[in-house]
Amino acid sequence: MEVGSVVGARSTWAPAVRNRDRGQDRALPRRVRCRAVVMPPSVRTVSIPFADLKERGRDLSGKIEEGLGPDGLGIISISGVPDFPALRRTLLHLAPKVANLPEDVKKELEDPDSRYNFGWSHGKEKLESGKLDTFKGSYYANPILDVPTADDVLVSRYPSYCRPNIWPADHLPELEIAFKALGKLMLEVGLMLARHCDLYVMQHGVEPYDGESLEQTISRSRCHKGRLLYYFPRQFRY
Repeated sequence: MEVGSVVGARSTWAPAVRNRDRGQDRALPRRVRCRAVVMPPSVRTVSIPFADLKERGRDLSGKIEEGLGPDGLGIISISGVPDFPALRRTLLHLAPKVANLPEDVKKELEDPDSRYNFGWSHGKEKLESGKLDTFKGSYYANPILDVPTADDVLVSRYPSYCRPNIWPADHLPELEIAFKALGKLMLEVGLMLARHCDLYVMQHGVEPYDGESLEQTISRSRCHKGRLLYYFPRQFRY
């Protein structure tokens, strides 16, 4: 999300006044315009304790509006999520192991038919300059479903979302376990937050879109996507 800075302009001015003693107008300094001053945004990241989030009847409308409302940053963090630090650490420690797999193995883990949105991806994305991004490698997978759909039409139409997962089962089997464990937890927390977002909009008289709440939409989705990033050390960037 892009956050616009608050821009203000300071100026000084004074009107012309009459010098009665001399019977003439004496103009004081005319309006002087100063360079616009860019003020830092006053928004901040809103944090909600997990203990509060999991209470279905808890009123978190103030936090929801502060973080996701028109004056918010568009981000809400959840603190104190059980098991999250350990699961995150386990998965992140596997990132360099994926990146250091033999080149022929990583080639087998690529999925060009999904536009490299499943499995291993390195040097496929373009930077704003138009150059290929070789600074980082990515591993994409659906942490909930290995095969989102068996409908060939959907797979053909939406390959970036509907193709099956690819895992290095013979070379790094622990990656699948760690990836799915963290992804499942993040989805569960996301659903809790979505439920409170639904409560907020209903308090403001907004009906669910097409009769379905945000929580229901996310819950029934089959196309979840996780991305594990690895930033190569500077001396190995090419």
